[in-house]
Amino acid sequence: MKKFLKLTSLLFITVLVFHSCEKEQDLNEPQAVSKEVSQSTDKEAPQNANKAAAVAAAGGGAGARTITLQTNTLSCPGGLCTSYGVWSEGIYTVWFQMKFNSGFYWSRGGKCGYGILIGDQNTGGDPGWDGNGGSARFMWYCPNGSNSAKGSGAYLQPYVYYKDQPGQFGNDFGKKYYIQEGVTYNCQISVKLNTGSSTNGYVKYYVNGTELLNQTIRWVTNDAKRNVNAVSLHTFRGGSQEYWKAPVTSSIYYASAAWDAQ
Repeated sequence: MKKFLKLTSLLFITVLVFHSCEKEQDLNEPQAVSKEVSQSTDKEAPQNANKAAAVAAAGGGAGARTITLQTNTLSCPGGLCTSYGVWSEGIYTVWFQMKFNSGFYWSRGGKCGYGILIGDQNTGGDPGWDGNGGSARFMWYCPNGSNSAKGSGAYLQPYVYYKDQPGQFGNDFGKKYYIQEGVTYNCQISVKLNTGSSTNGYVKYYVNGTELLNQTIRWVTNDAKRNVNAVSLHTFRGGSQEYWKAPVTSSIYYASAAWDAQ
C-alpha cells in the first residue's frame, strides 16, 4: 500500500512539473500554432531565420502561414491582426521571415510582420505622448502606388510609437529597405525599455542582417506601464484613405517567427 501511494504521489508531481513548464498560450490564436523550444545564443545580434527558429523556452514562436489581403479593404478586416501574450521589463526581440508573394499589388502600403507592444500598446494614430505605452512594427510603403496603380519602388520601414514621437502616427526615422515580390526577408526587431524618464532605451531593426535602425529612445515614463506585454502580428493595408486599397487580392507568406526576452 505504501509503495502504491508513493508511486501515485510521484506521478502527481510529474504532472504538475510538466504543466508548469508549458509555454504561455497565444492570446488570440488557436493553440495549434507551433511553439519553438530550443535554445538561442546571442539574441540581441542580427540572426538568420534558422537560428531565430531556435528560441529559448521562455519565449515562443509560430509556424508558417500565408495571410491574404482582401480587395478594397483597409485595416484588420482586410488582413489579420492578432497578438501573443509575453512579458519582459528589459530587452525583448522578435525574429521572422517574410515574403511578399509573386504578383503582390503594392498599392500605397500597409502594416506587416511581427512586432513588439509595450504598456498600453499604442498604435492606430494613438501617440505615446502620455508615457503609458508604445509599439515597434514594420510597414511597407510604395510612394507611387494606389488603388489604381500597383506601384514600384516599395520598401520596408520602421513604424514606432513612443513617448517622444514627433507626430500622431508611427515614426519611420527616415529609414528605408527596398524590397521585391517573391523574395524572402529575414527581419528582426529588438527593444530595450528605458528607466524612469531617461532616454536610455533603444529600438533596433534589421533586415537580412543589415542594420536598418539603431535609435536611443524613451518608451514610457509611467513605471506601471514599463513592460513588453505582447508580440503582434499585424498584416493589412492602410492608412485610411481610399488610395491605400487594392483592386485585387495579394498575400504575404511568413515562413517562421520566434521571440524571446533577454
